[in-house]
Amino acid sequence: MAYNHSSSREKWTIMMYMRNFDLMVNYAYALRSSNALTEDNIDEILSRMEEDGIYRPRYGGSTFTGQFKSIQIAWYMFGYYNKSRRRDEEKKMVFSPLGNLLLDNLKDREKVRKIFLTMLIGNGFRQPFSQMDERFNIYAFRLIFKLLRDPRLEGRLYNDEVFYYAMFLKTVDDDTYEQLIEDILILRDRDPFEKLLEYKQNERVIGLACHEWRYATGMLESAGIVDICNDNGNRNIGELSYGNINSSTGRPNAIRHYTEDYIILKRDLIQYIDIMLNEYQYNVRPFPDDELSTRFNNSIVVEMYSFYPPELLRELGLSSETDRAISIMLSIANDVNYYSREEISTGENFEVTLTSAFNMFSDVEARRIGGAGNSDIECLFYVSDTKRKKFDIEAKSTSRKLLQINSRRLETHRQRIGSTYTLVVTPNFSIGALRDIKDQRTVIVKSATLANYFYQYILKDGRNISYFKLNEIIEGNIGGDITDSINDFVFSNFGHTANDLRINR
Repeated sequence: MAYNHSSSREKWTIMMYMRNFDLMVNYAYALRSSNALTEDNIDEILSRMEEDGIYRPRYGGSTFTGQFKSIQIAWYMFGYYNKSRRRDEEKKMVFSPLGNLLLDNLKDREKVRKIFLTMLIGNGFRQPFSQMDERFNIYAFRLIFKLLRDPRLEGRLYNDEVFYYAMFLKTVDDDTYEQLIEDILILRDRDPFEKLLEYKQNERVIGLACHEWRYATGMLESAGIVDICNDNGNRNIGELSYGNINSSTGRPNAIRHYTEDYIILKRDLIQYIDIMLNEYQYNVRPFPDDELSTRFNNSIVVEMYSFYPPELLRELGLSSETDRAISIMLSIANDVNYYSREEISTGENFEVTLTSAFNMFSDVEARRIGGAGNSDIECLFYVSDTKRKKFDIEAKSTSRKLLQINSRRLETHRQRIGSTYTLVVTPNFSIGALRDIKDQRTVIVKSATLANYFYQYILKDGRNISYFKLNEIIEGNIGGDITDSINDFVFSNFGHTANDLRINR
């Protein structure tokens, strides 16, 4: 198998602003604790975090130093921001379900490790918040964990096996994986000084890959997911240069030492990793092939950051009455997106889940009807003590794009039950489907966006959720797509102003 080492565009891009997990988490927590994190208010926030037992400065003084980029916490799946925002629009970070869950459990290190591990499992490359080529379509960390669990590699993965081979894979399938294992085993038997000479043939690219992987392993080690080991006294095999060329020396400015470090998984996480790799396969592609060239608009980003697997909730053992109530509600919100992609003839699970979701609104009664000639779900909205409004929902579950909508059939349904409008919920849809509802009393929304709307509202207001705002968005966009309008509402009402800071304390 050929690995193209000719350009940095041929490899994964890993963020390098921080390599310390606790530092990154402190920044994320401080950002979430403030509508706008600034250098002026950070001391106050840190003091509050210290009182709560979350922030533990070393030597009695602040260690909250360095360059803090919102892209770093976005890259590690804590949340996402309005990437393609207008120039006059404030940069807002919306925290993901797993990001919020991690920050809510900072006092429990064991939970934090498993939540962060789960965030990595859901992190698909081409990553929305790094400049990666559109050819990448791979769950990179699933591949890394899969390799670490392969008995042929004896539970270890050397740095060069990642920065020379794995990081240059754009996709992976069973055949690619077997070839990768073979290549790694051959590389493992070679003399390290001989390998260094080979790496130097593409030194600027390989040196950068080596540097980025060191940041990744530093983050994984400080998060308590792996141990970094070296059986040869950390001897320095040689140097790899990368970066811009120095005009006086004619050599790249940056240098990375090539050593024989390798990583192993923490033993107490192996069982959970095996569960996750069984449920979430390493060779699945994050994005449909027909969307590879698509720009990362907000709806695609929201779907990626909605990863909230039930296996994690069971692993964490959320047991208090409050935990169970929130878990049930969040699971419903997650299931809206999960079952929307289930390919069964009736779409029953999706209809049942959507019914449960709309019954979470305090002012809506939803009933699943279904069957030939009927709406999937009928809803009654209690606008006021004296006013009622009926609407209906069509649940379109599909693993592909919804290609068309039978508007005449939907209109017949509305007339029969006296419905004001029809809400079509589906994971994705074509331009043709959008044209089908033009000038009709129908709107369409992507399931991931709707699920995120439920989730963000639940997190803020608990069970006290009103349908009023969603109805307002729908009424203002009759005959069209309400996905972007809902995403804009989420950014405006649940986002945190994400200033990038350089702090030296």
